[in-house]
Amino acid sequence: MRVNTIRNELNKIYWSRNSELSRYSILVIDRLCEGGLREYRLEGNIKILNGVLVMDDTVIPFHRIVAILRDGEVIWRRNAYLKK
Repeated sequence: MRVNTIRNELNKIYWSRNSELSRYSILVIDRLCEGGLREYRLEGNIKILNGVLVMDDTVIPFHRIVAILRDGEVIWRRNAYLKK
């Protein structure tokens, strides 16, 4: 059985030839942001490393990512944060 991890999902999006990265965004826990969550668009220079996502000058640890959205619709989420 294959585990559906955040890294696997990001790699699928990044390496898919049919994917337009600008359609995707991620929700990230941000304690300084009102509401506690911040949305980042997947655009620019993106690197998926071991444990972190690097977008230009922004480094986001995987444990802070709570959802991946495509055109505003949740396609991956952590069960603890978002309900269906």
